[in-house]
Amino acid sequence: MVLAHLGLVKRVALHLRPRLASFMELDELVQVGTIGLIEAAKSFDLSKGVPFEHFAHSRVRGAIIDEVRRMSNLPRSAVAINKQHAEEARALSATLGREPSQAEVAASMGKEIDDFQEERRRAAQFHTVYLEDVAEQALAVPDASSSQPEAQVEESQFMQALVAAIEALPERDRLVMALYYQEELNLKEIGMTLNVTESRVSQILSANIKKLRKTLGFLDVSA
Repeated sequence: MVLAHLGLVKRVALHLRPRLASFMELDELVQVGTIGLIEAAKSFDLSKGVPFEHFAHSRVRGAIIDEVRRMSNLPRSAVAINKQHAEEARALSATLGREPSQAEVAASMGKEIDDFQEERRRAAQFHTVYLEDVAEQALAVPDASSSQPEAQVEESQFMQALVAAIEALPERDRLVMALYYQEELNLKEIGMTLNVTESRVSQILSANIKKLRKTLGFLDVSA
């Protein structure tokens, strides 16, 4: 079973390689993905009715992303930066009675606007994989594994549209999305981080998905 699906590992690695930290070479991604494939073969249960290729794809992809996260502190630091910025923006918003500008938030934190924006840029570096998680898990968009140029163009256009749609969300909503899909925190953990209830976190997530579906042109926005 493992030998028959080694090609799947390389396809997943090639798909993720441009999106992940540059310190991992393709061969390293394939090695990690192969371990994920072996673990998938060991734990696969045919009686569940899930095709092995689908089951293995998820395990291989997860193994690669977990290894990248283990080797890089960027995701956690990115969330910390976003959290600091969001907390400062909320405090300013309460004082000003409106959404503050980036320059106002930077000044309140004692930072130069260029340094503030650079922090935001660094925090966004790992968001491509996180965006794929949103697309696949929240929007139920099939994985575009086809190598056809048309499929690659469509995927690129969709990801660009998704980036723009998420960037248009309020900062607090973006933080909730990142904590849930990127950092994989549960509702209780997110609630404790933001000092809100689990039900409120669930409401924010549901509302965000509806907004994204509507923005991206999905017909069914009630799901």
